[in-house]
Amino acid sequence: MKKSFKHIFLATTVVSALTVGCSKSDLIDLYPQFSLSAVNSPANMDQVEEVLTGAYQGFRSGSYYGDGSGSGFSLMPDMMSDNLLETNESLANYKTLTDWVYADDDALVSGIWSAPYAIIANANIVLRDVDKFTTTENQTRANRLKGQALAIRAHAHFDLFRYFATSYDRSSTSELAVPYVTEFNISPIVKPARISNKDFYDKVIADLNGAVALLGNVDQTINPLATKRPMIDLAGAKAMQARVYLYAGMWAEAIQAATDAIALRPLAAQANFAGMYNETDAGEIIWNAQFDASQGGLGGGVYFSQNNRSAYAPAAEIATMDGTSGLLQDNDIRYDAYFRTIAGPNGPRLVVSKYRGKAALTDGNANFPVFRTGEMYLIRAEARARITPSQETQAMADLNALRQARITGYVDENLTGAALLTAIANERRRELFAEGHRFFDLKRTTKSIVRAGGCGDPSISPAVCTLPSTAREWAFPIPFDERSVNGNIQQNPGY
Repeated sequence: MKKSFKHIFLATTVVSALTVGCSKSDLIDLYPQFSLSAVNSPANMDQVEEVLTGAYQGFRSGSYYGDGSGSGFSLMPDMMSDNLLETNESLANYKTLTDWVYADDDALVSGIWSAPYAIIANANIVLRDVDKFTTTENQTRANRLKGQALAIRAHAHFDLFRYFATSYDRSSTSELAVPYVTEFNISPIVKPARISNKDFYDKVIADLNGAVALLGNVDQTINPLATKRPMIDLAGAKAMQARVYLYAGMWAEAIQAATDAIALRPLAAQANFAGMYNETDAGEIIWNAQFDASQGGLGGGVYFSQNNRSAYAPAAEIATMDGTSGLLQDNDIRYDAYFRTIAGPNGPRLVVSKYRGKAALTDGNANFPVFRTGEMYLIRAEARARITPSQETQAMADLNALRQARITGYVDENLTGAALLTAIANERRRELFAEGHRFFDLKRTTKSIVRAGGCGDPSISPAVCTLPSTAREWAFPIPFDERSVNGNIQQNPGY
């Protein structure tokens, strides 16, 4: 593959139609073949919108939410944690990540580094050109395009930060985040450096504030179909704010942003929950990465429904076949929405089936829920529990409301202190299982990974069962190809 895909200042070349000579696994087919004039010198607002569409298509990359190169920001955070265990049906495609033995020349790590920057390139082209064609008559259209581009830029940078930063400390001026790229530039003399956590958060928050302001005044409904929400609207930008504020420890801001998102996308009735995953119901989707027919999906690396192969199975502390033990049990609507028991050569087993296909299909073509309402309840609950002075009664009310919407026969609890925070963390494992959160949740709360329920068993592949909270592997190495051409970028400690 061309080295230009591996580093920031030339990663932007993937947005054009000139990217030839790479294998299909390099995901060229997933990027739009829009005209070069739309990139280099757009003639009108329609061409600017083409480039925005290209940014969304980039999220289908196998290194981002798609399947094929690790599903870096969808399934991988669960595969790298204690939620999913590799089975004896695995093809061992992802062991460098799931066994925490990655190095700076790891192709999976390089893909996770470059895929977001390719999306950011598209967003920056939109932001470079949208104002050229903005008039009084089309101002609200310009708001719609510009607001989405700002949100996309913030989101992609923040996802990079979650993997490559050694710390999530909002106030640190010494801990290094990742380069925050705000201009489309393919010049080899452009060599961006990593910036401090404080500067990074400032830029993410500024972009999201800008997105919220613009998306509140647009020319048309951004997601007109209830069962498909493939683009970022005001609710999506608010949800992004809530997640960033949670990581930043900005509790009051997290509470407000989550509350705003919930008002725009309320909890769904139990009967409407499972339809989020097979596109038969709107459910509680705030923003999903859309995979239409022939565009693949994301679940094949865990459960390949086409040939009934389960490479990664839920840990026993998550769920079991009889549905009577683990965090998710059969009186919980999430159990049937997330799992099914299948027969196979190794006997019956529980598999992660939430992404097996749309409607009744089992072709693996499914959308990925990037943001949905359940997460907003849990963000607000955690922020209320951690804020000073604490709002534990309100936090418990959020937790009880979410559980009432999910668990048949649930009886409200009344928890405080450490017990409340533990309950919220466990509920995040239930609610957000296989949705790209667990590794980062453990990292941001400085917990160790302790894999139980089969880790180390000869019939299950992973022999490495613990990752201490102080290990270097909580942060990915900056890829070798990036450092080989960018002398301004600093490697993470220990690599």
